[in-house]
Amino acid sequence: SLYNESKATGGGNAILPTPAIGGVGLLADYDKQMDLAFKAEGETVILLCHSEGHVGQSLWLREVHGREDGPPPPVDLDAERRAGELVSALIAAGKVSAVHDVSDGGAAVALAEMAMAGGIGVTMTVVPQIANPAATLFGEDQGRYIVTCPDAATVMAQARAAGVNAVPIGVTGGDALLFDLVERGGVQSVPLTELKRLHEAALPAMIAG
Repeated sequence: SLYNESKATGGGNAILPTPAIGGVGLLADYDKQMDLAFKAEGETVILLCHSEGHVGQSLWLREVHGREDGPPPPVDLDAERRAGELVSALIAAGKVSAVHDVSDGGAAVALAEMAMAGGIGVTMTVVPQIANPAATLFGEDQGRYIVTCPDAATVMAQARAAGVNAVPIGVTGGDALLFDLVERGGVQSVPLTELKRLHEAALPAMIAG
């Protein structure tokens, strides 16, 4: 129980439950495996599935604003299944070059991980019509994926046919992570070298206290 976990550590606060799920899958064709690294410059970045910008209980809300407010993101299993099946089909058909799920930290963090893995930068455009850019960048809505592709029209058409929302959000290229906040303060950017340095220094810093 949470009470016993707290007593066992000698602390006064309960340890948050941390459920873990392990899964094993089989690839019919090893040559069609997919990873998250950007593969080339000039490819379109597409966000799949819904994007409501849910920031309740998000890392952004906790780390930036020091709050743990709101409900967790809602779950739509039907939408998640459609998105998952679409991604599998796109991979099998060779239509996408990189795929990553959007989870902790939202789309901004997912893009950063993809850029660092591939050593290629990216520009994400946040259009003025979006009411809350922070929610778009850091919302942790469920069941979303980011894919890159050389032929965006084909991927968008296949997504529409599958009943999955698809939105082009940027393009790969350069040596930095850029967020073009159109008419909202210009371009915010972080060089990949600095991003990688901060990323790789985090664990040693935690260990060192």
